[in-house]
Amino acid sequence: MYLRSLSSPLRVITSFQFSFAFVRSCSVLSNTPILSPSTCLSQSQRTFMFWRANIERELYGTPNKALATKKRRRLQKSITQIIRDGQLMRFLKEAYLPEWNKWWKEIQPWDRKHDFFHNDYVVIHDFANNDEIKKWTVRTDLDEGVGESTAELVPSGHGSVLFRGQISSKVVNQNTLYNQSGFAIMFSERLRGTFLMPAHQKGWTNFTHILLRVRGDGRFYEIRFHTPDQDHHHWADMYSMILYTRGGPYWSTAKIPFAQFFRNNMGRISDKQYPFQPLTCTQVSISVLDAADGPFELEIGEISLLRDLRYTYDKFAYEQYTLPPYTTV
Repeated sequence: MYLRSLSSPLRVITSFQFSFAFVRSCSVLSNTPILSPSTCLSQSQRTFMFWRANIERELYGTPNKALATKKRRRLQKSITQIIRDGQLMRFLKEAYLPEWNKWWKEIQPWDRKHDFFHNDYVVIHDFANNDEIKKWTVRTDLDEGVGESTAELVPSGHGSVLFRGQISSKVVNQNTLYNQSGFAIMFSERLRGTFLMPAHQKGWTNFTHILLRVRGDGRFYEIRFHTPDQDHHHWADMYSMILYTRGGPYWSTAKIPFAQFFRNNMGRISDKQYPFQPLTCTQVSISVLDAADGPFELEIGEISLLRDLRYTYDKFAYEQYTLPPYTTV
């Protein structure tokens, strides 16, 4: 194809250049790009970029974490500087080799030589160990800049942890993502796979219930299983169930089946409910949000998983409905 230019008498334009110029001109005329930058990336690359962005966002969760993360990144060297210093092989051995070894173990089939029988249980969080308590973090509406609630996690001194604080429903800032205050949440450490990708709880598939040995104050709490998907629409997906407590000096054991957990997204119950899949759980949290101002205190001894073979009559405790399209119910 030949086109005459104003500056030169004759210029040869190939078909590829013409098609590129046509697409560029169409995008300029419509003021919107025809091809988005993410279309050139595969699904695995987009998933990796999405998870890395959210993991980095969690590192800046509190001002102290933000300062510590920025200080640590100032001390880190770039890849170019590492190559110039001749430390590339050392960097690969220290950073990438452990990740590759961990990835190889993750893709192996789960060891099923441990057979679980009826009433077998496994302790997943034992708060008698102080190292386990350090893996949990606490967030309140004060950290989000919307309220004045406070909370803390402290060892009780006799093999348990105290989740206590003060709940205040006063809203001090309306320009946030939250439309109400008066909540406090304790989070476990998020389960991460290799290269900041999601990991799976392979050992949870053999169990049917969760056991919590608690001593409460009469409030009702909420136990949550966080199940973020590989899409930003489902990053805040979780399965929740109410944990009722009673006041007094006596310990109680709460036995909650997985079939009674309902699906929600950031506290909003989903229209379509699905049974909880323990394989997808990456984090456990306990929250207090009963909208009652005043002090609260929940003492937790341990959190376990139970296998109950007699619980076979209820695979999912909630009825399923076929909703019409474009419904808001």
